[in-house]
Amino acid sequence: MLYRTRTTPVALFILTVICFQTLSHAQLNVVTIGDASDLGNNCFEITPDQGNKAGGVWYDNPIDFANDFTIYYQNNFGTKDSNGADGMALVFKKNADAEIGGTGQGIGYAGIDNTLIVEFDTFQNGGEGDLTEDHIGIMSNGNANHSASTSLAGPIQASATNANIEDGINHEIKIVWIAGIQTLNVYFDCDLRLSATNDVKTTIFNGDDSVYFGFVGSTGGFSNLHQVCFNRVSFVANLNLVDTSICSDETIQLDATIPSGVSYSWSPTTGVSDPTIANPTFSPTNTTNYTVTISDVCGDVTTEDVLITLNSYITPSFPASAEFFCDGNTNPLTNTSNEGITGSWSPAFDSTTTATYTFIPDAGQCADPATLTVVVDARIIPTFSAINDICDGETLDPLPTTSNEGISGTWSPAIDNTVTTTYTFTPDAGQCADTTDLEVRVVPLTVTDFAAIAPICVGSTNPLLNTSVNGITGAWSPAFDNTTTTTYTFTPDANQCANTTDLEVVITPLIVPDFAAVAPICVGSANPLLNISLDGITGGWSPAFDDTTTTTYTFTPDANQCANTASMTVVVNQKIVPTFTHLTTICEGDASTLLNTSNEGVTGDWSPAFDNTVTASYTFTPFAGQCAGSISKTITVNPLVTPIFTQVDPICIGGVLLPLPTTSTNGTDGTWSPAIDNMVTTEYTFTPTPIAGICFEDSKMTIVVLPQITPLFTQVDPICVGSVLMPLPTVSVDGITGRWSPAMSNVVTTTYMFSPDPNQCADPTTMTIVVNPINTLTVSATILSEDFDANQIISVSVTGGSGTYEYQLDGGVWQSSAVFENVLGCNEHTVAVRDALGCSTIPEEKVMIMTYPKFFTPNGDGFNDSWNIECLRKDSSAVIRIFDRFGKLLIQFKPSQSAWSGAFNGAQLTGTDYWFTADYLNSVGVKTQFKAHFSLKR
Repeated sequence: MLYRTRTTPVALFILTVICFQTLSHAQLNVVTIGDASDLGNNCFEITPDQGNKAGGVWYDNPIDFANDFTIYYQNNFGTKDSNGADGMALVFKKNADAEIGGTGQGIGYAGIDNTLIVEFDTFQNGGEGDLTEDHIGIMSNGNANHSASTSLAGPIQASATNANIEDGINHEIKIVWIAGIQTLNVYFDCDLRLSATNDVKTTIFNGDDSVYFGFVGSTGGFSNLHQVCFNRVSFVANLNLVDTSICSDETIQLDATIPSGVSYSWSPTTGVSDPTIANPTFSPTNTTNYTVTISDVCGDVTTEDVLITLNSYITPSFPASAEFFCDGNTNPLTNTSNEGITGSWSPAFDSTTTATYTFIPDAGQCADPATLTVVVDARIIPTFSAINDICDGETLDPLPTTSNEGISGTWSPAIDNTVTTTYTFTPDAGQCADTTDLEVRVVPLTVTDFAAIAPICVGSTNPLLNTSVNGITGAWSPAFDNTTTTTYTFTPDANQCANTTDLEVVITPLIVPDFAAVAPICVGSANPLLNISLDGITGGWSPAFDDTTTTTYTFTPDANQCANTASMTVVVNQKIVPTFTHLTTICEGDASTLLNTSNEGVTGDWSPAFDNTVTASYTFTPFAGQCAGSISKTITVNPLVTPIFTQVDPICIGGVLLPLPTTSTNGTDGTWSPAIDNMVTTEYTFTPTPIAGICFEDSKMTIVVLPQITPLFTQVDPICVGSVLMPLPTVSVDGITGRWSPAMSNVVTTTYMFSPDPNQCADPTTMTIVVNPINTLTVSATILSEDFDANQIISVSVTGGSGTYEYQLDGGVWQSSAVFENVLGCNEHTVAVRDALGCSTIPEEKVMIMTYPKFFTPNGDGFNDSWNIECLRKDSSAVIRIFDRFGKLLIQFKPSQSAWSGAFNGAQLTGTDYWFTADYLNSVGVKTQFKAHFSLKR
């Protein structure tokens, strides 16, 4: 991190430990894969503390194993020991592709070929040759088995002093390759723990000069938090510092801090505020290259250098054109000088008056202010003499290039003598004159318009006029000819801006009118002769039409139709009288006896429409074209007599059914069919005895025979003893009414009888209502999970009742499972149970769950402003200790008395992850310690 100051500090941020930014000296480009995530400051979470997870962090910086190199980093293996797994590894391979191999005991590298691996294994897996202690191994070609030939060294206990490295502490890792003796050394917490000598460039990487590295890790059935923080690498110089420039009177602060740094020494010391700290302030008097020497916790020394270039102040200059300005032009003042200095001008530019302006350079450019005077000249508007109108196509002289005021310039667009155009005059540069417009009006040629002349007959007079409809005068050619169709051309007289035009005069020859032949007509028919022929000729006929005799008529055309006379003969036939043979008397409702064809074969229609209910007279009208007259006939209609009987009521099946009467109530005798049947609903027909001159019709009667049914009711569900029992319905689902016996009882199972009311063709029925006893249940609840486990589990056991139960947590939904998983909340929970198959009590049991907040936000908004474990507030013996990621103790407090506000020594800490231990008495009174981490978010 660096700061530079002149009068006000300006912060310029660069990377402290290497992240994703490109620096002037070097860069580390990183890609995460799988469950890995970026924690910031080049720290990464390889896996969360969850089962069956795998992640990786890969860099694209090439390594040549022909040269020495050293890689420094930190690993945090989580806080679980006996049930923590599986570990992390540093992997070298032939390409930079992000990749994850086998998970679980494969630690994220198993199966990746052509690899050199430094493995940190925190779980003993049978069959892999693992130690019981957390251990280190140098492996190759993606094989995680320490007993295989691919195992190059180890396994060996990782820490020289402790079998457990899953202690939540950041452990110092150093990997050293010595090319001269082809040896790889692995240091853990500053101690050399393992070495392997092998020509890996040949045996593993096939002589490749570019090998790449990354970190992988995984969990399996057990899990742990896995994190890596990159520190530095020998083949990438100056990771923390970037060359910079400052002005001659400025200072700058540089920050060379590394996570494992213990002491810092800067040289030269000239202009350095404190050469023994990581982040001194620099005030050099000339361009200087500074070197910092850093010693880390393990005593290793590294150096970095940075060049601070000192720049002198310059005075900005601007183009000379900015000094000349016409009133209203665009602001000529630019915000970048000839030397590339950016800044701003004051006061605000005024385009109407001459003024002096000051240029203020932007900060950080080592430049002084400058002034510039802009002279503003007034503008004039050029004027020109008007141009007379011209006709379309006439010669148009060039427009003058100098105005009446002496302003020179050019016109646009190009001169056009075919259309009225507004031309724009643009003054030549340097005259402070505005553009102006001048319109040259081009009068379009008028299209001479004449009314169309209808065709005329041979020999007609000249119809052509010498003045058009729109007033244009002129003459026609050639001379008029009234014997043949001709196209004539009209030429306008001079000075009229008009075009010539053509007009055709059609001469029509005389024609003979054509008429369709007239078929023979009957005496008295209408005149069939038309006064217009098929070819549109109008006229009149002679002599006058006679509808009694055959006659020849002559057609004379009206005037001006170019047509001759024509003749036509109309034949007139005599009419006949139609006769019919049919019944003249019918019964009411009978079909019509009127025929549509007469005895002579004449066809036609009768009117009015036939009515078979009343005596009426009907007229026969022959169809057209038959030369026949109309006649009338009367049809007599006798009324029908309908026998009337009293309807027999419905009966129940098998009931008494008396014979039907053989004489109707209105005195008609007859017989019924079919025979009487008291078992099925039947329609019976009464046939009257015939009487001459009287028209009878049959009568019908349907006698309904009802089936015997059993009333249907909805079954009442079983009840518990003493529960409310509603009265049974007195009307069945199918509408049968009746009553129930005996009286209702809510203490004993009872069968009730329903007796239908009379005359409903219904049988009695019964319903049994079951009354169940109430069973007494007892319940107990057990917490199956450990305190603070991510998945809190409650198991419930029950005695009494049917043995089939339903369970409920905190008044929620009832379930059939006796186990509740993922229970949340740092408080007491209530478990209830009931019998799923009958009546029972609903006993309850209370249990306590232990959880802690995964994050807090100390921003003063009243929500999550402090961090504590609420479940331990009642435990006066409980103590909480909070650490940063380097294992430094930040605060110790009792949860029963206080909480953490996110501060250390009065200063608010940055948002990141923090680790804690909690010592408390568990549910059986045994002192217990819990370790985990949480996030501080800002």
